[in-house]
Amino acid sequence: MPKIRRRQRCPRCGSLSIIRWGFREGRQRYKCQDCGTSFVKHKECVSKSNRLIWFRKWVLGKQSIEDIGYDSGYSSRQLHRWFDEYLDASPTWIINTSCPIYLLIDGTYYSDDHCLIVYRAENLKRTIFYRFTRLEDDDEIASDLLYIRDMGYDVIGITTDGGDNIIRAVQYVFPHVPRQRCVVHVQRECLNSITQHPRSTEAKLFRNLVQQLSIVYTINDKLWWMKQYSRWVEDNLEYVLEKGINPYTKQEYYVRNDLRKAYIHLKRALPNLFTYIDHPGVPKTTNALEAFFGHIKDQLRSHRGLAESRVDNFIKWFLFFNDEKKRKL
Repeated sequence: MPKIRRRQRCPRCGSLSIIRWGFREGRQRYKCQDCGTSFVKHKECVSKSNRLIWFRKWVLGKQSIEDIGYDSGYSSRQLHRWFDEYLDASPTWIINTSCPIYLLIDGTYYSDDHCLIVYRAENLKRTIFYRFTRLEDDDEIASDLLYIRDMGYDVIGITTDGGDNIIRAVQYVFPHVPRQRCVVHVQRECLNSITQHPRSTEAKLFRNLVQQLSIVYTINDKLWWMKQYSRWVEDNLEYVLEKGINPYTKQEYYVRNDLRKAYIHLKRALPNLFTYIDHPGVPKTTNALEAFFGHIKDQLRSHRGLAESRVDNFIKWFLFFNDEKKRKL
């Protein structure tokens, strides 16, 4: 089998647009056509400078190590050894900014007992803190928020999902910062209770009311929606809270408990449901974080087979490289 000739790569920018550029002391010189760097090939030096480039490409892309080996000219065994060295460590970075921050907070489980909580400055599109945990615990989240506050970040708005633990922690650390409940999470929880196709007319009207939250953009929209909501409550609250008696146990129960749960969920969310209207700039949803979590899980599926001890560090590198792209802007 013929030996694959490894192409020259710029040690500064990683480009493959390399041309020969004369000789120095009898050694071949090269020049990068992209960044203009000229260099003499030192095998060990060049390989070290390329390691992080190829590791970054692997973490952020869909290529297997074998594919990276084909593109780079390095053997799969060599790449495995280098990449494992990175995965046995983890990157650290701190964002220094005086800009006001609109904070998104959300968590996702990427295995049964592994949860990632991300604190993202949505207006900067950057992750300012994260935590790996087994549960979304009040004390841990409060500790994270205290760290963010003590680091001097100017948090002027916070958007969260409906998790009680996150809400309590935010209220404790940032009691005076405008808080927004994710509208999509509220809709999802309500519709999970009554389904997309409820049978009763009252539940259908409630479903329509919940779906119309998506088209509330202005103060006039809010007033119109609140009027519809108040009318629905006035007409249907007695129906929603109707109780029956179990003939066998003689205990009371709510006849329409699914609709009742959906109503209570929406009622509890109302105080922080339209903050984005009163405070323009506060994100209406945590959709950006949901999409970001989707990318992380896609990468974990693409690189399935990672040792469990290295999965957390893989995610840390993914977060680091994604933030690196923002630092370069």
